[in-house]
Amino acid sequence: MSLKELQQRFPPTENKQVLVTEVTRMTGGQVCVAGLDIHSGEMVRPLQPGGHNWPEEKWVGGGYLAVGNVIFLAPAKAGNPSYPHANEDFRVAKVGKQGEASVTELYAACAETSDQHLEDIFGGNLVEGKYALADSECRSLGSIAIQARRLRASAPYGKPQVSYQDAQKIWHNLTVTELYTKNYADAEAGAQSLSARLTSAGWQDVILRLGLARPWDGGEQGFNPKRCYLQLNGIILPN
Repeated sequence: MSLKELQQRFPPTENKQVLVTEVTRMTGGQVCVAGLDIHSGEMVRPLQPGGHNWPEEKWVGGGYLAVGNVIFLAPAKAGNPSYPHANEDFRVAKVGKQGEASVTELYAACAETSDQHLEDIFGGNLVEGKYALADSECRSLGSIAIQARRLRASAPYGKPQVSYQDAQKIWHNLTVTELYTKNYADAEAGAQSLSARLTSAGWQDVILRLGLARPWDGGEQGFNPKRCYLQLNGIILPN
């Protein structure tokens, strides 16, 4: 199903209509969610009216915030977010589920709106292919399509990771924050699950859902300016 067909299935209203493409686990029992505005084709990161993320037990457990759901977002008063996240942050007064997209429909919509390279998403703002500086005026969310057999899953330092080598022979090691993977008991089990999913896709392209984390000062390292590290928010398989 193309984005145009999704638009016909879910006609425009006064609210944003968003296809959820990624849900990531945060600290404190919270999740961050993002998705594709099916009428503008742009990415949206819905936040609660105060700018906070979403309690996992209520919003994921209740079936609202799940990859593949189509949700409506009634706008709340805008906050004052900083870049790069200001491009997608959207405070909402009300959230509701309108329907669901199949795995095939989700994949098609993500493939249609993906970029070809990392640099296309972040506009040349990535430093060493790892992070963007706080206040960089670029997108903080996007996706690329890549052949599954080029990806490697592992769990270094107790964190699930997916790695690949780009056309310039540069390796990218992406920390995985995807809720599905983080639900496993430990990082090694999560990496094994990732590996099995990638193997199942074989020679087909999968969609890597990518995002920049919120600015981090590096703790004792004292980054100035702060850094927004690249992470893997999710993987969308073709079937």
